[in-house]
Amino acid sequence: MTTTAGCHDPSPYAEATIAVGTLHGKESAFAPAFGRWLDAAVRATTALDTDALGTFTGDVPRALSPMDAAEAKAAGAAAELGTPFGVATEASYAPSLGGFGPVVHEELVVFVDLERGIRVPHGVRAYARVAAPRDVEDEAAARAYLDRVGFPGQAVVARLGNELRKGLQDERVVLGLVARGPVRLEPDLRAHLNPQRRRTLRGVAWGMAARLRTPCPACACPGFGPVDVVRGVPCGGCGTPTSRVRADVDGCAACPARQERPRPVTVADPATCDVCNP
Repeated sequence: MTTTAGCHDPSPYAEATIAVGTLHGKESAFAPAFGRWLDAAVRATTALDTDALGTFTGDVPRALSPMDAAEAKAAGAAAELGTPFGVATEASYAPSLGGFGPVVHEELVVFVDLERGIRVPHGVRAYARVAAPRDVEDEAAARAYLDRVGFPGQAVVARLGNELRKGLQDERVVLGLVARGPVRLEPDLRAHLNPQRRRTLRGVAWGMAARLRTPCPACACPGFGPVDVVRGVPCGGCGTPTSRVRADVDGCAACPARQERPRPVTVADPATCDVCNP
């Protein structure tokens, strides 16, 4: 990303209230970064039902894309609190390549500025260790699973027949369910019950805050930052352009301004070339 405005330059959101669309305590992840970088206060919603747009457990299907869902939450948060500014997140977890090892965690944050009519997305993708769901039939197996996931700091979800119990952090409750029959246990991935995700949220909040202090070089609108990549690093063997990224593209949320930032790599390993490896 281009260099942000100096810390002594006025923040475009100084003394503003930024609404956080959440049922799960995400305001605590945004408050330090938005206070430090933007001189802004954050407030969480209390009435907005963010779970209505989909849940990790699937009891409410996700009908929108992550971008559209996060934007809807952010706009809904702004409307609830009567401020032009809102922020919300949407997370997804997917198996890594080959299905082995850590899963891929994507955390997308979307900031809406209704005064300027802009939407600013900022996200991270990282590997995360998330225990796979497991069917347990006795107390010993249940205790072993709870130890594995880091219970009770990491809460669990339990499925017993058609019964779904979320946010469990009391071992007695889990063992009571197991006493009634086989139970499927899985980590609860919601932010207030998932320490690993809270750490990711704090990191992406600082990234978003820094981005909102970055003005567009053409129109000075806040939020200038990564919007795309350019592929085509030439193969070191035959010179054919490969799919490897050669530059990042920064862009503005309000105007067509774009800037490329070349990556340091100048040649690609022939092993990644489709011509050298037909």
